[in-house]
Amino acid sequence: MPAKRRGRPRNEAARSRIVQAATALFLQDGYMATTVGGIADEAGVALQTIYSAYASKVGVLAAAHDAAIAGDEPTPLLDREWAQRLPEQATVEEAWAETVRHVARATEQVAPIYAVIESAAADPDVADLLTTLRAQRYRFSSVLAERLLPLPGGDPDADPRRVADVLYATLSVASYIPLVTERGWTTEQWREWAHDTGARELFKT
Repeated sequence: MPAKRRGRPRNEAARSRIVQAATALFLQDGYMATTVGGIADEAGVALQTIYSAYASKVGVLAAAHDAAIAGDEPTPLLDREWAQRLPEQATVEEAWAETVRHVARATEQVAPIYAVIESAAADPDVADLLTTLRAQRYRFSSVLAERLLPLPGGDPDADPRRVADVLYATLSVASYIPLVTERGWTTEQWREWAHDTGARELFKT
């Protein structure tokens, strides 16, 4: 889920340049080696523009995370049409397949910048950001469990908290980075594994 930011440049083109420049530098050089001045130079904006919009370097990092997970659609995942319509799906199987399709795409997009955040967590501000992002991801998983379990074919005996835990640990960067980035799984292999793992918790047997 998107992290909270303190503001945006009024000029949307400048905002886009800042986030794109910051993302490129964070991925290339890491968080610690990247400076706000370097981001400003790369984006072609004044240093104060960045501080006015994002308050600090970690604010820019949060913005880069938000942009990565949002992709071409800035609406938070839970507010998107597909997520809002999950309770209307005919079966839990159909709803879960739809969920995996959308969430896997967002996870693949955000994984590189999320890895930067994790690698820089020795910085107290980045550690706070990481804690916030994890809390947001768990809330997202909890809402998914609430929307999916009541559907036809859902397991009536399932513990929603356990389901949320499993979704949090599987269909997320928590598994994508170690399996795909570190161990060399294909994205499709990871997506199928996440689908099957979640299905065992969600579907009535």
